[in-house]
Amino acid sequence: MNPIVRSAMFCAVALLDGFACGYGMTNLSPTVKAQIYEGQILSDSSGMGVHAEWRIEWPEAVSGASSNGLAAIKCQMIDDCFGSLGVGGDKKVSQVYPTPDKALQLVFSCAYGKLDVPPEDDILSMRAFDFRAILTIRFADAGYMGYVLEGYENEGGNGCHSYVSANVLSLETGRRITEKDFMTPAGMEAFPKVFLERISRKPDANMYVIGDETDAKSAFGNFIIEPEGIRWWLPAYTVFAGAAGVQDMLVPWQELKPLLMPGKDQVFKGIFTKRAR
Repeated sequence: MNPIVRSAMFCAVALLDGFACGYGMTNLSPTVKAQIYEGQILSDSSGMGVHAEWRIEWPEAVSGASSNGLAAIKCQMIDDCFGSLGVGGDKKVSQVYPTPDKALQLVFSCAYGKLDVPPEDDILSMRAFDFRAILTIRFADAGYMGYVLEGYENEGGNGCHSYVSANVLSLETGRRITEKDFMTPAGMEAFPKVFLERISRKPDANMYVIGDETDAKSAFGNFIIEPEGIRWWLPAYTVFAGAAGVQDMLVPWQELKPLLMPGKDQVFKGIFTKRAR
């Protein structure tokens, strides 16, 4: 590419708070000491559509967490936030870039790579890159940590790639908690029907229903525990048409209790008991 053209295009990219890091207060203080990584990259040119933003609550210290457990949780966070960008081969992003400041090199590389599009491919779709990673720690107590990632990744301007990744993990081992850890086998079998019936009544989504109970199983593993119950997220294009986007639904403890192993509702409610005092 002509160096003069390249220079002009480079100047068209505005870097606003491109990298920021500092110890921040979260709603979990003092049980979580978090470092906040946030920033954005924006294109200021009609010929290039680059929009990247991130805000990641990064746990430096968590009360009750083992060193191995916290290390595993951090790896999961990195792979959730940046895994879609990839590092090549069979390696996970966390194996190469173990912290957000290092993993953000992938975002900057994708964004500034749009400056080097060959002239014969110099069209808007080749200069399009969107990325979003907003990770919020929801709780860290009673042996568990839960966080929700609101993400978006799209390169080339083709379609919607919004997603939500919610995780509950053990503070001792870092292992992801799944429905098999708290639902009975009968509860696992009954859940898709219960969930589908509830979420398909949502006013903003009921006209977009295209799936059935089998599709509702795609919510498995994508949940967060809340004081009132458990909230699950459905990926786009599963139960609902793409126009409905990512949909979520809180199932209250009263409805969940018949599906749960004995006492599990009380264990999960205990996550929030100390905070309420």
